[in-house]
Amino acid sequence: MKKENQFYNWIKKHSKNIYFDKIENSLSVGIADLLVIISGHIALIELKQTDTNKLENYGLNKFQKAWHIKHNKHGGNAFILLLYQKQKALKLLRLGAVGFSHIITQPKSKDGLQKIWAMIKNYKK
Repeated sequence: MKKENQFYNWIKKHSKNIYFDKIENSLSVGIADLLVIISGHIALIELKQTDTNKLENYGLNKFQKAWHIKHNKHGGNAFILLLYQKQKALKLLRLGAVGFSHIITQPKSKDGLQKIWAMIKNYKK
């Protein structure tokens, strides 16, 4: 099983009352991996994992970067959820025209993930 699938399965296992739709789209390059609905709030999330702190562009390729910038510029809710494996930490980011914005870092735990969902639900553009 790919690491991304393991991360996705861990997220689903530790999340309640959240709708998930995994996006598998070869027609639109760069679109986020996951659509979530949290209490009526829709967000698109790119899942990334790393073992290093020196990850250029947080692992996003140029198509993913362009998609996030364009989507968020037009009022969308797109985020990057990054798992730092060695530190067992989750980092929530957002990419806009001025670059990456760090929103919150939490331990990789059920409670940490719930705090991330709350940040996404209440995020003000």
